[in-house]
Amino acid sequence: MLTNENNDRSLSDDDESYVHDQLPTLQDIHSKTYGDLNKVVSYETKIRRKRFMYTLSALVGIVILTLIVIFAQGDDKSSVSSNSSNGSVEDDEQITGGTKLRKDAALAFLDTVSSFSDLREKRSSQGRAAEWIINYDDLQLEVPESLKDENATKFVSRYVAAVLYFALNGSRWTDKFVFLTGVDVCKWDGFININPLRSAPAGILCNEQHEPYAIIMPSNGLKGSIPSEIGLLTSLIHLDLGGNEIEGSLPSQIQNLVRLKSLNFQGNELRGTIPEWLGAISNLEWLSLSSNAIVGSIPDSLGSLSLLKMLGLERCKIIGTIPDTFQKLTRLERIYLSYNQLEGSIPSWIGDFTNLIDLILSNNKFSSSIPKSLGNLANLVALYLDDNDLTGDLSVIESLNNLELLLVEDNNFEQALNSNFLASLNKLQVLDASNNKLKGSLPSHLLEMKRLLVLDLHGNEIAGSLPIFPSANNALQFLSLYENNIGGRIPLSIVNLHSLTHLDVSSNDFTGPIPETVGDMETLTYLFLAVNNFDVGTIPYYLSNLSNLRELSLKDTSRTGTIPEWIGSFQDLILLDLDNNSLDGTIPPMGNLTNLNFLLLNRNELTGTVPTTMNLIPQLKILLIDDNKISGLGKKNVGKGYTAEFCDTTPYLGKAGSVFTSDCGGQIPELECPCCTECCDDDTPCNDDTTLLANHDLIWEHGYNRLRYVFNNATIYERIPV
Repeated sequence: MLTNENNDRSLSDDDESYVHDQLPTLQDIHSKTYGDLNKVVSYETKIRRKRFMYTLSALVGIVILTLIVIFAQGDDKSSVSSNSSNGSVEDDEQITGGTKLRKDAALAFLDTVSSFSDLREKRSSQGRAAEWIINYDDLQLEVPESLKDENATKFVSRYVAAVLYFALNGSRWTDKFVFLTGVDVCKWDGFININPLRSAPAGILCNEQHEPYAIIMPSNGLKGSIPSEIGLLTSLIHLDLGGNEIEGSLPSQIQNLVRLKSLNFQGNELRGTIPEWLGAISNLEWLSLSSNAIVGSIPDSLGSLSLLKMLGLERCKIIGTIPDTFQKLTRLERIYLSYNQLEGSIPSWIGDFTNLIDLILSNNKFSSSIPKSLGNLANLVALYLDDNDLTGDLSVIESLNNLELLLVEDNNFEQALNSNFLASLNKLQVLDASNNKLKGSLPSHLLEMKRLLVLDLHGNEIAGSLPIFPSANNALQFLSLYENNIGGRIPLSIVNLHSLTHLDVSSNDFTGPIPETVGDMETLTYLFLAVNNFDVGTIPYYLSNLSNLRELSLKDTSRTGTIPEWIGSFQDLILLDLDNNSLDGTIPPMGNLTNLNFLLLNRNELTGTVPTTMNLIPQLKILLIDDNKISGLGKKNVGKGYTAEFCDTTPYLGKAGSVFTSDCGGQIPELECPCCTECCDDDTPCNDDTTLLANHDLIWEHGYNRLRYVFNNATIYERIPV
């Protein structure tokens, strides 16, 4: 029975059948001749309509309430979206919310570009990127149906960028380049500082078609593995992620980036071998995988990169030889292969690389002589052949007139120095030929080169005497001649080296006095005169003018008298070595030497006690006072009549890593020293009488800095460059 609530009227079953008979048929509704539907609708039909409207009103109310709840949730999601630029999508979130149709469409499409399992794994970078692009991305791009759709590139680029963010720990990047914000992916960019005066675009850079053509984020705190989805960005020309903590191996999908011109992963933590497929990226001009944990040999396939201008494979663990396929790479301008285990001879065909500017082969196992064809490299500016097993002479190099940096140290080159030795290299700025077998006398023309900043010939067999130094040499900053056989007097004209900061003539056969003019070389910061046959004399007063000194070594130079108190004014002093002289008197106060790390006073005739002011030196790591006549360690007054023992108050000595020697050994020790690391006996010299002599060599490849102090194989101190 149907009831009309408004008219309180009931209908019989016969009436109900009548009503149904009066309803239009389906054919009537679609008939062209059918008129006003209301004219043939019965009274009961009107009642049914009214009931339908009531039901519809109720449904509308429910829908409105549902929408209110959804909008409230939407506010929460927009809050998540606003924070998502900081990678705030939580690990335990799942792909929920959004319209079901959009979610299903997005997942169906993303299944074509990422693996099904990765997308459904809530902790994977792909799953988190999908979660973000479906639920939290303010831009809410239209989901393409296939990769052929017009909007597919934009959607894929955004998704891949999000995958990169999550895969490489984006929440901890130094600069997030507004990743995961509601702006177009082509605006996820910024700038990086190249130097204090210059910056360059970085982040994601796009071409005119709004396709990413560059991803540049060097030294930005990226950590993790490169996802395979990077291969979807087929418009990429530049990929620079150097100086980060990227690990694992490079995904093979990178070979899909056929437009790529530069690929830089220098200074990461990549492992495995150099991929063969790199040779398929035929447009590559710049390739750097330097400073990674890469092993194995260089694949022949890299010889297919005919457009290559720069190859960087330094500081890996590469073995074998340079492949002969490389002789096709005639456009190369820069080759960096140092600090590997490459062997064999330097290929003669390298002389065909006439565009070459830098040839860096340091610290390998190359043998034989330098090929004569190397003399064809007229554009060469930097040649690093140091730390190999090369033989022969350096005559081939004399035709390289544009050479500015020449490192050939630590080889087996044999040559007699004469007036023609490298005389034609008038652009030379750095010459390091130390630790070879060079003979003859030091040529005067090397001291007349107007651009030469560094001249290092230590560890050779150079004899004769020093030439007269030319007047007004304002270029030379570093002169190292230690461990040769040079004799005679150091000329007074050495003062003409007006810009000299480092002078090392240790371990030669110099005689006569220490030249007084050294005291006028106020730019000196390193002065090593040790182990020579200078005239007996005191520590010259004129050295007190050298207020910039960081290191001073007068070891075994026949010094007598007392240690002058003015040494305490050298506040920048790091090393003071007065070992094996005839110095007497007491040790002067040295509390002002707050930067002093190494103090060698052993093998003298010093008396008294070690002054308590030594406790004021915070970084004193080596103190040698053995083989003297020192009777004890000073006590420090700590107030109210109390004193503290030296060993109780010294900040570093006696602790792990320090070296502190004194005559505290034997049956009747000269002094008690509970914090000494070695107690010596008058009858048994410390260290088996081994001279503890600090190395003097700076490392040119690292900006001419003193990176560490090596006293012997067991006594090495690293130092942050200053």
